[in-house]
Amino acid sequence: MTVHSLIDDLNTPQHEAVTTTDGFLMVLAGAGSGKTRVLTRRLAWLLANEVCRPEEILAVTFTNKAAREMRERVAEMLGMDPTGSMSRFWIGTFHSMGARILRQHADRLGYDSNFVILDTGDQERLVKNLVAESGGFARNNHWTPRRLVQTISRWKDDGVGPDQITEKHVLFPKDRVRLAEIYRGYQEALKRTNSMDFGDLLLNCLMLWRDNEDLLDLYRNRFRYLLVDEYQDTNKVQYQWMKWLATGHRNLCVVGDDDQSIYSWRGARLDNILNFSDDFPDTKVIRLEQNYRSTGNILRAAASVISNNDGRMDKTLWTEGEPGEPLVLYSAQSAEDEAEFVATEINSRASVGDYTPFSILVRTSRQTRLFEEALGIHRIPFQVVGGLRFMERAEVKDALAYLRMTASNRDDLAFERIINQPRRGLGPTTIERLRDLSVQTGLPLLEAARLATAQPEHQKMMRPAARNSLIRFITLIDQTRQTLEQSGPRAALDYLLVHSGYLESLESSDRGDDQRENLQELAAKLSQYSSLTAFLEEAALVSDMAGSNQTESEQGPITNFVTISTLHAAKGLEFPVVFLVGVEEEMLPHKMAMKDGEHALEEERRLAYVGMTRAREKLYLTCARQRFLFRERVRPLPSRFIAEIPKEIIENKGIGTRHRRGVGGGRGGRTTAYSWRKR
Repeated sequence: MTVHSLIDDLNTPQHEAVTTTDGFLMVLAGAGSGKTRVLTRRLAWLLANEVCRPEEILAVTFTNKAAREMRERVAEMLGMDPTGSMSRFWIGTFHSMGARILRQHADRLGYDSNFVILDTGDQERLVKNLVAESGGFARNNHWTPRRLVQTISRWKDDGVGPDQITEKHVLFPKDRVRLAEIYRGYQEALKRTNSMDFGDLLLNCLMLWRDNEDLLDLYRNRFRYLLVDEYQDTNKVQYQWMKWLATGHRNLCVVGDDDQSIYSWRGARLDNILNFSDDFPDTKVIRLEQNYRSTGNILRAAASVISNNDGRMDKTLWTEGEPGEPLVLYSAQSAEDEAEFVATEINSRASVGDYTPFSILVRTSRQTRLFEEALGIHRIPFQVVGGLRFMERAEVKDALAYLRMTASNRDDLAFERIINQPRRGLGPTTIERLRDLSVQTGLPLLEAARLATAQPEHQKMMRPAARNSLIRFITLIDQTRQTLEQSGPRAALDYLLVHSGYLESLESSDRGDDQRENLQELAAKLSQYSSLTAFLEEAALVSDMAGSNQTESEQGPITNFVTISTLHAAKGLEFPVVFLVGVEEEMLPHKMAMKDGEHALEEERRLAYVGMTRAREKLYLTCARQRFLFRERVRPLPSRFIAEIPKEIIENKGIGTRHRRGVGGGRGGRTTAYSWRKR
């Protein structure tokens, strides 16, 4: 491309964002406004006009994939070899840039240049050993290795060292001193083993520049032009990086959208983009508001919702395109009806079996089960983005295995899956001896276990502790069968999860809350059955149908499928048709956000905005008049976000649309907690 062709097809704000080369620049890039085009053209413009050399640009993205695509696009525009002079171009994630800098200067921090970068598993093993060596936590079992690693990582993202930990930095104030000791010991162990974690790759660069003015000047002079993508997702240390490097030449361009800031739980600071003009005086702000993705009605709806947030910069998306179809708001009789409507609607709109245009967006991963089932029944292929299908999740498979064991003495696969879930002190040797006894006697494993614990000639095959564990397991299965006969399948599952210790084991799991929600969802499904056999049969059929919807086959990848995704994982994606489901109070906005104050509620509204702006041509919003939660059906209220959309662009379908009193209030109906629900 020639210099002029780099800007010929840009609109006025895009043109200005590409050609404004000097000074502090903030590009507010609304959803679908051509952000990627602006980023790549700006980089190409700097090089094509010889404003600077490739090695004088530091361009930061948030994924390696985005960095690679940006490099390839710029090289193609300029007719350059990506492995030639373009290889001098510093483009990548913050962490990859930090590693590149530290490889050259780690000795100034007391590290060798060949330092090791630990992954999450390495970090957890290191922390686990440190905690064990120092006597563990007397207070509670909340602080698992993963939670400790996550906490330390968050502190590093905020630039907080071991000596700076105060009570405001910890969940349990009484643990402050203990946590600071572990953090300090962790850092000492990293230094001793010549290792760094991902947080160190950024924080150690700041320490390097703070203590070595010559190096700070070196990188300030080298990187004459700085570019940061997705600036709304930066944390405190990343902000400090850019601030230190930009001092002097003042050529810092950030691109982002405050309305799409949805990662505060990962350390992102919305204030970084909201306060950019105050932090960097004389900033030029360019708004990219022309949308090239969505129809007018979709944009109008999304803008109406997001305008209710106070913590945002003024920006309104518009399009030269047609208004398009109205939004569809489907009020379902039940959650099952909601899923059936979505599957039926997809089938009716799918052109000759093409399912790629469709996406189902959920607030929480536990919502996917009913949609997976409905799509499977209709033989519609699907892929769950960023997570496992519901029936493939470990805790669900464990619960099903317990139920299968209850239903049949002969289910050896179920026996082997759950015999040590949770751990019962039955080692590989004991299990192998049970297998041998099973082969010798022709008995299934459960009956072999009965024999091994009851007959004196077999009792010597295991230690007394193992024998007692097996007796407790056998008793558990026997008593569960009695519960099944007396009270039905749902009561049997409740009994199993409590008396097996499985629920208690989730207390120390980092995914414990999510796992409980998934088990509650499974229990809600089981409540609808009077026969355990019928439930297990349908569960097996659903799993089989999901298997037929896998995205790999003998002929290679299957690319024709409906995408099911959480709202967080959908950011950056777009689809012709989007079903934003479960748009109800305590779902979207999520119940936890409703408890955490206005800032959390505004992030939920941004999540809804992100979901709505994924749609190009058609947007469906669905809510259910009834859902089966815990032991009975409840009546959730439609989300307050629905009331923020102009009525004239909504086509109402389903039932109950005239009964929406009190949208935005508390949940209607009555909930009864599981006996094993976490309190």
